[in-house]
Amino acid sequence: MMRVCLYQRISTDEDHQPTSLKTQRERLERYCEAMEDWRIVAAYEDQASGTSLGRPGLQAALDLARDKRIDLLLVYRVDRLSRKVRQLAGLCEELDQLDVVLKSATEPFDTGSAAGRMMLQMLGVFAEFEHATIVDRVTAGLERRVREGKWMSGRTPYGYVRDRETKLLVPDPVKAPIVRRIFHLYAEGKLGTTAIARTLDAEGAPPPRKQGWSPNALQLILANPAYRGLVRWNGEQHPGLHEPIVDEQTFEAAQEILKRRSEDASLRRGNPSNFLLSGLVRCHHCGRAYVGTSAHGRNGRYTYYACSTRYKYGPSTCNGDRLPKDGLEAAVLTQLADLYRDGRVIQKALANAAEHVESARPRIEEQLLSTRTEIARLEAKLERYFEAFEDGTLSPVDCQDRVRGHRARLEVLVEQEAELTNTLGTRAHTPPETAALTGLADQLEDVLANESPEQAKELLRLLVKEIRVHDRRRIIPTYRIPAAVRATPSKVELAGLEPATSWVRSRRSPN
Repeated sequence: MMRVCLYQRISTDEDHQPTSLKTQRERLERYCEAMEDWRIVAAYEDQASGTSLGRPGLQAALDLARDKRIDLLLVYRVDRLSRKVRQLAGLCEELDQLDVVLKSATEPFDTGSAAGRMMLQMLGVFAEFEHATIVDRVTAGLERRVREGKWMSGRTPYGYVRDRETKLLVPDPVKAPIVRRIFHLYAEGKLGTTAIARTLDAEGAPPPRKQGWSPNALQLILANPAYRGLVRWNGEQHPGLHEPIVDEQTFEAAQEILKRRSEDASLRRGNPSNFLLSGLVRCHHCGRAYVGTSAHGRNGRYTYYACSTRYKYGPSTCNGDRLPKDGLEAAVLTQLADLYRDGRVIQKALANAAEHVESARPRIEEQLLSTRTEIARLEAKLERYFEAFEDGTLSPVDCQDRVRGHRARLEVLVEQEAELTNTLGTRAHTPPETAALTGLADQLEDVLANESPEQAKELLRLLVKEIRVHDRRRIIPTYRIPAAVRATPSKVELAGLEPATSWVRSRRSPN
């Protein structure tokens, strides 16, 4: 009795294969039935490419051969085993040494004879040629599509949807404004990916994946040339037919920041250290960031900020002065607190900012439209659930978690809509009272003194844009104005800082 193992393979899914796994199995079984002394002892299958032998089904069949538990390996066609001549030759040699015959149900060969082995190699040559021809045709087709500006098949970038008729990418009315906000916060707001992820999570913005917003997801969005209207293929970029979401100037500014931060670890906003001003201090001479470092001297350990260029390449490259860590941080924190207690500089800055409110109006209106579109979509979903409940076609137990999630998301969006509407309706801000500014200064000192370095750094990144070092005597800081100072004294909270951070909210939550 001849012990037979059947093996079937398709490249991907059965719906697009000329011969499905089921069809191959039926053909192989009928072939064995025609042989009186053949008995099927095992059958394996794979859904994988034929260019690699690392397939579970094939390896299981080979393990049976190595254990002397089969006498013949039967396939539908030789290219089901492999599409490479060298791999076929190696399989044939191993099976021959194990006294296992390789046979095809549709091709006139078996490896039990020299003529059969020769035929196998010839069929392998044709299979490899066919595979290479298919690859060349597919590649040529993809390259032609790219040159025409059409989007490649695959994952649609976040912020776009596919038009069913033209097959082109079109901006998603809900998510495209979020992409613009990401680039705005990164390129103009100078926030890092960690801070942006926390901001978007706090705002309830729909993420690319169910896991929520993450720095890695934001890195992929910021580096994707599709948002500038380009199609990337084989390391090259071609003009696309789809509408860009981000203008060229903003996109290039983001790429420059990405490049700098990848080269200089001090510029990464999430870089953990006890140096509160890391990533904020810059050298006026070379333009590079200052890094925190330390050294040991006669009186102990010294900590200071040093120009990264001078630190790496020596004073001959850049003569930026080193600054003592404690002295620089104390000076910045003291000045910040004094600014809020005095209040005049804050009031003047707010008066100047009021003149630029109208320039941001189109972006806010777009964000408001996106929010309202998302609200309408969620309300329509909830209405369909309620109609199904009333008709008796859906049990509340089956979808109560989804309804609860939609309601929670809807509450966040309604709050966001109210804030945006209020912003659009505000032409000028009421000058803050001295008590409000003093209260915020006290809260600022409390957070910086009592919270962890990571939390203090997060707050400083919202209040400090840059500290430019010319020399030890000339250090020029540029500060940001938080939105909290625009509120009335009864409403001034740390959570009013813009953009809001998740750690601030977590301090007030019961959990």
